[in-house]
Amino acid sequence: MAISAVIGLCFLTSSPDPATALTAAEVLSKMNADERHTYEAGIVDGLAQARWIKDKPDPTGMKCTYDWFYKNGKKSYSHLEQLMKRHPDKQMSGLIYVLIKKECGW
Repeated sequence: MAISAVIGLCFLTSSPDPATALTAAEVLSKMNADERHTYEAGIVDGLAQARWIKDKPDPTGMKCTYDWFYKNGKKSYSHLEQLMKRHPDKQMSGLIYVLIKKECGW
């Protein structure tokens, strides 16, 4: 049996539920502020990496993505929290993408 098939079988049998992205409501209700920040930072990092891959070697879009999250701080989080409350059924990655797209012109 191929290695990839064995790894895939492990994932299928290790959990009764398939992995799913968290909705805004789940993030707000199940995570404390530190956990939310870590989760959101992971999404931002993935989006920044995707932008860099798309634009390389130009890091402008990647930098804008990181700046939106880390340099704008409370302003960005305030916008994100408002969006989360308005759209509790939406996945966090999509909500964060919408805000970064508005700021960075994806």
